[in-house]
Amino acid sequence: MANDFDFASLTPEQRKALLDGPALAPPGNVLPQFDNPPNRTALGAGLIIACASICIIVVAIRIYAKAFCSRKMDVEDYLTLAALGAYGGFLYFSYEILSMAGLYVNQWDIRLKDLAGIIYNVNNSYLIYGNIIMLLKAGILFQWVHLFVPCNVRNRFWWICHMAIVANVLFYVACTIVENFSCTPREKIWNKMVPGHCINNPALIMSSGILNLLSDILIFVLPQKLIWGLRISTRKRVGVVVIFATGVFGCICGAFRLETTIVALNSDNIIYMVGPIGLWSHGEITAGFLILCVPCIPKAFKGTRIFAGSSKLDSKENSRHGLPSWYSHKAAQKKIDDDEGSEIDFGKTFDSVRVDGGDGYGYGYGYGDEGRKEVRRTDSAN
Repeated sequence: MANDFDFASLTPEQRKALLDGPALAPPGNVLPQFDNPPNRTALGAGLIIACASICIIVVAIRIYAKAFCSRKMDVEDYLTLAALGAYGGFLYFSYEILSMAGLYVNQWDIRLKDLAGIIYNVNNSYLIYGNIIMLLKAGILFQWVHLFVPCNVRNRFWWICHMAIVANVLFYVACTIVENFSCTPREKIWNKMVPGHCINNPALIMSSGILNLLSDILIFVLPQKLIWGLRISTRKRVGVVVIFATGVFGCICGAFRLETTIVALNSDNIIYMVGPIGLWSHGEITAGFLILCVPCIPKAFKGTRIFAGSSKLDSKENSRHGLPSWYSHKAAQKKIDDDEGSEIDFGKTFDSVRVDGGDGYGYGYGYGDEGRKEVRRTDSAN
């Protein structure tokens, strides 16, 4: 490997020959192809564009629903916007990698003189990725609190979510700091021919990848008990689970990203592995934006033909002067919930749900135009 040489001791001719040569010795009788190497850049670019388009669209819908329909922005909305801004930086460095190296290109098809610039962009994209995931996970956890915890209540779920938020922020901030100063001088992170030393980067990358996947799983599992405890019809409950099932895709992307990272750490062909790691990262980020934004889509399209099938149902459920839907007679509620002719009303499911407060009281809260509401009643009100 080139970084095993004392580059400063080489003559100018030797340096030029080394830099113009392959960044990795090719196997067997394989000849380097610097000008038009085998690649899957077009496929990768298409997937990245698709992911970016989905993220921009769903964030725009969420902000429209919250800022113009509900007229109330919560902390997770600002975190979503910050994550989208950071994702713009991630897309920039992804473009730089595509233009400099391409995707799924073998390292021996890259000139050594171009390697440092590629790794520089990879390192920056890795740092931004961690910050995007931090913002998305914090936003998702705040959203869990707003959806599943009544106002002015600090129950066990509230504490778990807030502890997870703190742990999430501390973890990713620590990873960013350590990665930024993992080599002395810092240039050695992307230019291995610079004299200096580095900490055990593979161990850092491996541990952060494992903890990242575990937090993905935790965030997905955390609200499942509450989801299945919602006092709504089975058909609506399945609809809610379908929405939150986007988290499964995020966990899958995180798992494959970790798997490809492990392969990369045990391979000399690092540039080739940049492709799958980057694409799984884009998939995981897209899943995070979907989890944050999908619950707000019904609010943005309320009253349009998209949700016209449930408009009559909405008017029935809101016939008691804006009180939550569960605050109606049992017979009428059962008729509405069991109505097999109506569509699953995702928007209404999120606008008003009922959970067990654990102290003999029922709690209802809204996530709609008037912000979160709290209604409290005793069992005698049933």
